[in-house]
This record gives sequence, C-alpha cells and structure tokens, in this order.
Amino acid sequence: MKTIKASGIVLTGLAAWGTALSASAEELAIAIHVEPSHAMFQVGERLKETIEEKTDGEFSVTLLGTEVGGERDHLEGASNGEYEIALGGSMPMTLYAEQFAAADLPFVYGSSEEAREVYAGETGELLNEQLIDNGNMRLVALSARNPRNLTSNFPVETPEDVQDVRMRVPEIAPWVQIWEEIGALPSPIAWPEVYTSLQTGVIDMQENPVDLIHAGKIYEVQDHINKTEHVYSFFHWLMNEDFYQGLSEENREVILGAIEDATNWGDDMVAEGQAELYEQLQEEGMTVVEPDVAAFRSAAEPAIRDIAEDYHPAVRDYVLSLLEE
Repeated sequence: MKTIKASGIVLTGLAAWGTALSASAEELAIAIHVEPSHAMFQVGERLKETIEEKTDGEFSVTLLGTEVGGERDHLEGASNGEYEIALGGSMPMTLYAEQFAAADLPFVYGSSEEAREVYAGETGELLNEQLIDNGNMRLVALSARNPRNLTSNFPVETPEDVQDVRMRVPEIAPWVQIWEEIGALPSPIAWPEVYTSLQTGVIDMQENPVDLIHAGKIYEVQDHINKTEHVYSFFHWLMNEDFYQGLSEENREVILGAIEDATNWGDDMVAEGQAELYEQLQEEGMTVVEPDVAAFRSAAEPAIRDIAEDYHPAVRDYVLSLLEE
C-alpha cells in the first residue's frame, strides 16, 4: 500500500511538473484579419508551428482572426501590446507612416520587386522609424499579393475604354484620384456590396486581385478580366515594439527567422496559385484581356506626380524615377 501510495505521489508530482512547464510557456498572439481559408492565415499557421518548434515550446502561439475584430482593431491591439504580431494590408502605412505609403500606388510599378524597393535600404529604415514612433510597431516582413486587375462586361484595352464608366475602387484617396485622372468614375463601395452593385448596374466594373475575383464569384456578374496589373501591394507583418525589444537575442533571431521562412513560403504559394486562378476564371467563362498598360500609366501620370509630392523625398524621388522609365 505504501509503495502504491508513493507511486501515486510521484505520478501526481510528475503531472504537476509537466503542467507547470506548459504553463511557463510565454504566450504569443498573432492577429490575422482574413478568413482561415486565406493564404495569409496559412502563413500564420506555418509561423505558429515553426516558432513553437524552434523555441522548444518556450513560446505558445495563438492565432486570432476576425472573431476579435477587423484589420484596424488588430493593428490597434498590436500597437498597445494586446497582440505581439498583427497582419495589416495597406492600412498600417496610411495610419502610421503615410509619407511612405507609396508601394500600392496604381500604375507606378511593373512588378512586386519594384514595389518592394520602397521598404528597402535607408527608406525602409526611415519607414520603420515612423511605424515605431507613431504606432509602437515595427515592420518585420512583407507578404506579396497578387496584382490588381479590372473586371468588366466588355474588353478594356486603352484608357478610352473606361471614360465615364462607373467603377468600384476601395476607399483609398490616391486610387480615386488616379482613376479620375484616367477618366473613369470611381466609386468607393465596401467589398461585401460589390457583387450586388455589379449585378444591379450601380457600377459597371471593379478591380481586385484574381484570388478575390474568384472567391467573390465576380465571374457570375462580369465576363472580362483585364490584366492591367495596376497595383502591386503587400500584406504587412508588424510586431509590437515593446515585445521586440524584450526578446533575448537568441529568441529574436529564431522568431524573425520563422517569420522569414513563413512569408517566403507564402510568396511561393501565392505566385504559383495565380496561374491556376486565371485558368479557373476562364473555365467559369471569363475572357482574359491584355490591355495597353503603358497608355494607362501615361494617362495616370499627372495624378501620380501630384500625389508623390506628399511623400518623403526619398520615396517621392523613387516613384518619379519609375515614371521616367
């Protein structure tokens, strides 16, 4: 009896010790404002797995989604330390580093690589200083998005094809200004209302990346996808600055390495999936059109030059240099 009792005490002690070890893991919350089926949530899942594995369980990662709010809620939560990491679209730049919010300017860049230069070198350092000073967050990684294209019920090949045509754009002032310069009638409409707005004729076209065009079943109400590829934008992975500064050098290296691994993996997934999405949209009846993008860029140039004047000089000069090419 004594032996059994002692054994029970030992087993209970081991269980308690294991629980204590588990409880000692540091919580790390990552807020991701997209649905679990989205590629960026898959990047988050890989990030969680890698951090927990590489730190031998020292960190316990929790992924939070739309149940705790939208993009702005997540950014504010990361700013005040409620979440250690948050995913942002274009919003963190416009909220916390507006002078550097040039990477998603329409008809400026010819590739994600060109747009990514806004975040590189000295400009990238200045940008991060703004994010830290204004939002208590630092940019730790970018995830490339598919470029944005126009959809319509007629082929769009030149700027003349969008003259006085009602089109939906997000509520981003520079985007509205540029499409007005080109000659369209841009109308900011919330994404959930786009399908019915096209269906009822409130608008005649809209623009989005192929993944959202497919997911939103835009092919049911539009039959042309015009490859203007006018915006090359990114998702931004932001880390609370207090958390960053509080990490040991070893853990900082591990976590930043895990973020690099996950975002590189995600970029490959997004790039590889784009061709398949075009094929699926064609199978759904959409015609792919190759517009004269140079003509669109030329038509947009006066507005781009005007907008660029409000950027940090380093960003302004880079944007203007691309217009000269």
